Order: sequence, then structure tokens, then C-alpha cells
Amino acid sequence: MKKIFKTSAMGILAALLMGNSVNAFAHKVGLIDMQNIYSQLPQMAKIEQTLKNEFAERRQELEKLQGDIRFEAEKFKRESATMSEEQKTALRDKIQNMQKTLAEKGRPLEQEIKQRQNQELAKVQKLIFDAIQDVAKKGNFDEVRVKETTIYFNPDKVSDLSNEIVEVVSKK
Repeated sequence: MKKIFKTSAMGILAALLMGNSVNAFAHKVGLIDMQNIYSQLPQMAKIEQTLKNEFAERRQELEKLQGDIRFEAEKFKRESATMSEEQKTALRDKIQNMQKTLAEKGRPLEQEIKQRQNQELAKVQKLIFDAIQDVAKKGNFDEVRVKETTIYFNPDKVSDLSNEIVEVVSKK
């Protein structure tokens, strides 16, 4: 009786383990490389160009101010030996005021550019996430992981969906 019980228990345990291993093999995993996706998307180049155009005038103004500061600093180095103390003080004050103006205009511009970049990136991320869900559903994937956060994966058992995601998002 004990022998039959042990044999039956072992048979049931083996069947359960086999069932679990079959389910483990049925788990379909996809992988995406976000850096690769972002680098291939035409939307990213479009965003870059849009932001460049949007802030071009203000950037040129700051670049001109930087050039003026460099010019005045070089002038101070060249001519300080022949300048009076009043002239040196006046030129130092002028350079410091120009640097202060640059900082006062530069910081808000940087923040505004970052804010606009984040707004545009959020739109692209939404497109990417929607595309991931569409591709995963169509391919009957149980799970999609980000390559950058995955320590190890077997390339024979995991599908790289990055190119499909780029294709879908590029059409939008």
C-alpha cells in the first residue's frame, strides 16, 4: 500500500512538474532596445530641428554675448598693462555685467529648452509605448522587457522587437 501511494505521489508530482515546465516554455518574451529605437526614429530628428528653430534667435543672442565677453576679456589681457586703474575697473565691471546678463538669460533659456524637450519626448514615448502594446498583442507576447534593464537573456528564446517598434512608430 505504501509503495502504491509513493508511486502514485511520484507520478502526480512528475506530471505537475512537467506541466509547469511546459507552461514555462510557452511564456513568450519580447525584448526592446530603447536607445536603438530612439536613435532610429525620424520623429527624434524632427523634434531636434523644431527645437533648434524655435530657440535659434535666443541662442544666437547668447552666443553673440559670449563672443562679446571673450573679446572684452582678451582686450583686458592685451591692454591692461597700458590702462589706468579707472579703465581696468570700468572694463572689469563691463565684463562682469555682461557675464551676469548671460547667466540671467542663459539659465531660463536652458530650462525652457529642457521643458520643451521633455514635452516632445513625452509624445514620442506615448507613441512608442502604444506601438509596443500593439506589437506585443499581435505577436501574442506574454511579456516585453527593456534590454537596458535586463541582465541576461537567451537570444534564441527571446525576440528583439526593436525594429518592429521603429517601423510602427515611424509610420505615425
